[in-house]
Amino acid sequence: MELKDVLVQAMKLETDGQMFYETLAAAMTDPEAAAMFKQLAADEVTHYNYIERQYEALEAGKGWAAIPEMATVKVIEATSVVFPPEKQVLTELPPHPTEADALLFALGIEDKSFKLYYNSAQIATDPEAQQLFRQLASAEQTHFNVLMGRYESRYGYPR
Repeated sequence: MELKDVLVQAMKLETDGQMFYETLAAAMTDPEAAAMFKQLAADEVTHYNYIERQYEALEAGKGWAAIPEMATVKVIEATSVVFPPEKQVLTELPPHPTEADALLFALGIEDKSFKLYYNSAQIATDPEAQQLFRQLASAEQTHFNVLMGRYESRYGYPR
C-alpha cells in the first residue's frame, strides 16, 4: 500500500471516529462521559484536517511537509502495541451500549488507528512522512490513554 493510500484510509478512519464519538456522546447519560466523547470527536476532526492538508500537498506535487499545528504533538518512539493482545476489546457494539461497552469498543478503534499510523511511520522513507505518522500515532495513543483511564477508574482493568 502506498503511503498516500494510507492517508486516504486515515481520513476515513478519522471521519468514522468523529461520527462514532458524536453518537456515543449523545447516548451517554453521564455528563463527564459525554464531554469526553465530544472532545474525542473534535480531535478526530482536527486530525482529519491535518491529514487532508498533507494529502492535498502530495496530490499537488509538493511532497511531505510538517504540519505546523502538530509541532506540539510529541513524535512517538514506541515499539509495542497500544492494547495488550491478551485483553479483550469489543469488535462490535451491542444495540444499547453501556459506557463500559462504548469504552471497550473505542479502545479497540484507537489501537487499530495507532497501529496503522505507527506501522506507516516504520515503512516511510521521507523524514517528514515518518514524523507525521508518528505524531498521528502519538495522538491516537493519547486518546487510548484517556479512554483507558476512564475505563480503569470506573470498571478496573479490562477483562
